[in-house]
Amino acid sequence: MLLWLPFCVMLAFYSLLVWDAGYRQLPINADPAEARLLDKVEAAGNRGAPYRDVAGDAMRAYPLWNNLTAMVTGTRFGFGSNGNTDPVRYYSTMTPVQKSVLSVHMVLGGLLLILGIFQFTPGLRKRHRKAHRAIGGVYILSCYTMAFAAMYHLVHTGIANTYQGFAFHIQLWFLAASTVLAQTLAIIFLKRRNIALHLGFQIYTFMAFLNAPIQRLDWAVLGMVYPHLTQGEVNNLVNILTFWQCLLIGYAVFAWNRASCPVRREPVVLAPQPIAFKVLVALAAGAAAATSLAMYMSQPGLGGWSAARAIAPASTLAADAMLYAGKPLQTAAFGLILCAAILSGVWLMIRNEHSRRARQLFYASAIAAGLQQLVWGWQLGEPSMAVTAGGGFYSVSGLSLAGFALLALHFQLRGNERLWREAMVFAVSFAFAPALLLWGHVLWQALDVIPAYYVARGHGYVLAAGAAILTPTFTGFVRMMSSRETRSRLIS
Repeated sequence: MLLWLPFCVMLAFYSLLVWDAGYRQLPINADPAEARLLDKVEAAGNRGAPYRDVAGDAMRAYPLWNNLTAMVTGTRFGFGSNGNTDPVRYYSTMTPVQKSVLSVHMVLGGLLLILGIFQFTPGLRKRHRKAHRAIGGVYILSCYTMAFAAMYHLVHTGIANTYQGFAFHIQLWFLAASTVLAQTLAIIFLKRRNIALHLGFQIYTFMAFLNAPIQRLDWAVLGMVYPHLTQGEVNNLVNILTFWQCLLIGYAVFAWNRASCPVRREPVVLAPQPIAFKVLVALAAGAAAATSLAMYMSQPGLGGWSAARAIAPASTLAADAMLYAGKPLQTAAFGLILCAAILSGVWLMIRNEHSRRARQLFYASAIAAGLQQLVWGWQLGEPSMAVTAGGGFYSVSGLSLAGFALLALHFQLRGNERLWREAMVFAVSFAFAPALLLWGHVLWQALDVIPAYYVARGHGYVLAAGAAILTPTFTGFVRMMSSRETRSRLIS
């Protein structure tokens, strides 16, 4: 609750900001002079002018949240080229219908964040059932309306006018489509009286709405960390971070709601895992282990693979190659310990979870592999248009692998095997992340849908890295909805 209260205050504050942006977007508030003001403020931002020198024009031309960002990061980041001035300028040229739809999307986004606060606070959800159901009806209707408004906007905006183009456009489509799917599944499971899955998928929709405020918070924080970079450069890293952050917040919210429910009196009896599932997981583990060995022992890094060379910019591959140059033993050792983490982790998941040796091997290899990735992330450094996300992938992958392995060890020492297994799903899934990075490049090369203009700017790498981080997080998030710990609770 101590964490939830300031988090809710932040969401309420953001809702006010997004309502301000939505109101300004209405056709009745259109001001033809704004376009000229945007050019003027952008030019001042490129010069690094103090915010006070452009405050009057900026308040007229930009939404309040843009101004707040510029106040804390500086005008170069907040208003300069390769930043959010581009979408604000495009919004001013849209037709009245397009402006109205975008405004509806924004206003409902703020409303859904407020409604979510009430829906996912355990005490309110349990004590006020009628209010929960009434708010839930408004939430569901608003969710569908907001998502379809987003799809309408994406169709009419197209790739060229989406902020940063192809990569962000694809991510927004995934966000909108997965929100509609999750909301539909939440309704289906509610009708089937499976409240755990209903709650889980409903929290997923809330996490989808959280992407907007978390993204803007990341911009502000990273803008202060990297004041010399543009917002577009920082956004290469934010594209990897945001959904990962939101799903972890969603996991915490679900775990909090779950912990407020009583434990079942009767023991939970779980059906054995299907043979087909075990075979599929074993094949995936074998493929990931082989890929990891090849990536770090045979052809270190991405540069030795034709798919990566076709998708990632040469500058990104060159930076990646520098990590392993002159360090064959260290690089090969990483491939071996990552392979050990994958195989021992999957052995525990599908074969014998009580194996002491497998547990010890997994903890040692996962933590070591995670720490090595953190070192590489630090060495790759900050994001840029040349290196795209910089050390973002290795930093997030390493932190997640080592962090969830330590969390699993913590639950083992406390004797909580149900939560141990839940943490292990996350940890083992993140051992796959480096292999998933290469597979993502192979997928985008096979699809051949990324325009050459965006390939040269690293959008293929950003999408592959984002998917390599999202997939393990998504796997853990979905699995927790029907985990042993979840089934041990009477969730209502």
